[in-house]
Amino acid sequence: MKLRERTSFAFALVSAAALVLLVLVAALDRATGAELSLSILYLAPVALATWYAGEAAGVAVALLAGLAWFAADLSAGQRLSGPLVLAWDTLMRIALLVIVAELLAALNAQLATARRLARLDSLTGIANRRAFDEQLQYSLALAARHGQPLSLAYLDVDDLKRLNDCDGHIAGDRALAVVGRTLEESVRRTDTVGRLGGDEFAVLLPNTDPAGAESVIDKARRALEAALEAERLAVTCSIGTVTFVEPPTSAADALRAADDLMYEAKARGKNAVAYAQRS
Repeated sequence: MKLRERTSFAFALVSAAALVLLVLVAALDRATGAELSLSILYLAPVALATWYAGEAAGVAVALLAGLAWFAADLSAGQRLSGPLVLAWDTLMRIALLVIVAELLAALNAQLATARRLARLDSLTGIANRRAFDEQLQYSLALAARHGQPLSLAYLDVDDLKRLNDCDGHIAGDRALAVVGRTLEESVRRTDTVGRLGGDEFAVLLPNTDPAGAESVIDKARRALEAALEAERLAVTCSIGTVTFVEPPTSAADALRAADDLMYEAKARGKNAVAYAQRS
């Protein structure tokens, strides 16, 4: 099932569940009579629809809940003094439920934004260490399950300390931002770029053999050279790229293997790439 189909199915399922819950609440409200108030229960289907199906679904259920609430009161024998009172009460109930739906939608959006930002590096906008490690661990398990190769590149920015000392930390931060942005733009959509901390970055290349890894990383290296030169930033990058035929069980082991290769690249005089294959 495609992602769009799964999303539509989930939306329909949650909406249907909210409507069923609304019917049950209205039926219970009617059965208990006018003397026993169950008004707070009408918030449940509104909250369910808003939180899991979105703001529009929540508002729609809120409108229906306001009408169902009014209908349940009438069926239970509640008497009102006139049509204006009837209209006012119904409008107030609908307004209350819609406001709750809007507030819940805003809260849900803020939480989603906070969760997303918690997984991004604030300087570069790419995945942070935690998010990258999680994706790497997942990809290692997937590669092992399906018997697919997996490649991992470990990148270190050469001479960043010298740039900080000579031109200031603003220049150093700009260099890191350029590296992160350029890596993100030059690799494939299925790849994951992360900043591991300081001047260290990593690129995860799922289902990628040695030839594919060399092609992607060589393109990224050339893009980095051009971008850093264009920004007049006197730094280069050393990269270690390892391809696992049989992936290790832990993200730490995979990163260690790529890190060792990165140091081999530095030992060659920096601004180099070291490739290797691990069985």
